[in-house]
Amino acid sequence: MGQRGKQVAVWSIVVVFLLLLGGCGSASNDAASNSNSLAYSGAANKATSSAESEMDGGSTAAVAADTAEAPAAQDLKTDGGSGSGDAAVNPAPGFQPVSSDAGISSKLIYRASVVMEVKDYAKTQSEIRNLVMLAGGYIVEFSENQTQHEQGGNFVLKVPAAGFSSFLDRLEGLKPESLQRSIQGQDVSEEYVDLESRLKVKQAMEARYLKFVEQATQTKQLVEFVNELERIQTEIEQIKGRMRYIDSNVSFSTIEIRVYQPDVSKLAAASSGDTPLLERMKKALTGSIDVLSLFFQWLVVFAAGALPLLIIAALIVIPIWMARRKNRAERERRRAQLQAGQAAGPMAGSVTPTKPDTEEESGDTTEEN
Repeated sequence: MGQRGKQVAVWSIVVVFLLLLGGCGSASNDAASNSNSLAYSGAANKATSSAESEMDGGSTAAVAADTAEAPAAQDLKTDGGSGSGDAAVNPAPGFQPVSSDAGISSKLIYRASVVMEVKDYAKTQSEIRNLVMLAGGYIVEFSENQTQHEQGGNFVLKVPAAGFSSFLDRLEGLKPESLQRSIQGQDVSEEYVDLESRLKVKQAMEARYLKFVEQATQTKQLVEFVNELERIQTEIEQIKGRMRYIDSNVSFSTIEIRVYQPDVSKLAAASSGDTPLLERMKKALTGSIDVLSLFFQWLVVFAAGALPLLIIAALIVIPIWMARRKNRAERERRRAQLQAGQAAGPMAGSVTPTKPDTEEESGDTTEEN
């Protein structure tokens, strides 16, 4: 029993020793995990702060990089220009991007508005479509209208910026009756440089957060890094979209054209007083008929409005008129009897004039006399 007790004691000591070793290992793992978490958080904060500092100085760095790359690009352009100069389209003077002293290519957006009066609208419209096709442009919008005095249409075109000025010159070559045009330019170079700098900073932040996502060991850290990465990628897409929009408008200029053909026959007839006799008679007769028609229309409208009043007046006036007519007939009958009695008086000798029964009848008789 003593030997067995010693063995149990030895194994107990071994088990306790192993438990102590396991506890130390767990503590070291927790410490390592905490240190890794602090390291990732510090790295993320450092990446954010360095990205912000890069955004503050991004424009200067981009300008410096463009300045450093400008001589090499100029040399390449000089060396290769002799071979491809014939194939390239030379922009018209005054309407092409230029490089400043710092080596930054200017971003200019041109827009023109043209109003043309032509003799033949259909022919001019076809010629404009052909010019757009030859210039390598396209029609964005087209609308057509026709009135009593003119026929015309409106174009919204996009033509390559390299052929912007030459396209306007070709429009003058269509020989319009009158031509009005205005040209506007917008310099977006500063905005474009700022977008480039912001894009570089955001792309650097994206690369760092991708590394953080790969090295993250805890779920909470992974979620935070993924959310931040998604926000950065959204901003990158917005910046790229704005840059594509600027590049598109710089590469293709916008031209708005209004073409119209006045109706010469109607304008001449309106401006000239030497119209034929039959035409003037027709106009006079038509005018008289219009006046009479208008008069009768107003008469009917007035009668319709006065009809209720006329009905009320008739209900009042007609009974009065009928009563007066009846009284007049009665007075005529009595007067006839009186005259017959006066005529028979001298022959009878005893017949005296009949005195009126009432003062009203006497007054009526006097009034009738």
